[in-house]
Amino acid sequence: MYEPMRRRRLLAATLVILLGGCASYAWVKPDATVEMTARDEVACRTEARDLATTGFVYGGMGAPGGYPPWQQVPYPDPSWQVVTEQRIFDRCMRSRGYELMRTDKKG
Repeated sequence: MYEPMRRRRLLAATLVILLGGCASYAWVKPDATVEMTARDEVACRTEARDLATTGFVYGGMGAPGGYPPWQQVPYPDPSWQVVTEQRIFDRCMRSRGYELMRTDKKG
């Protein structure tokens, strides 16, 4: 039980370090308002969380061990759930017409 929590903390710390540099990233869609973008992000986060927390991932979404796409496999550890949730979120935003763009931090 201790090991999965440690992995989550390590993953979170790594993400903070990587994303804490001189640039930040934002989802951009030319015709979207700030409110539309916020709504789409919430909808995609909810969808990603719901799909990823089922405890299963399909082979086509990056399952370990070469499982075929039709076969469900349990997550080997919690980091797979985190990675899968982020992939689902990214695909959802891209399917809605957004692109992840780098924006330089000011100050």
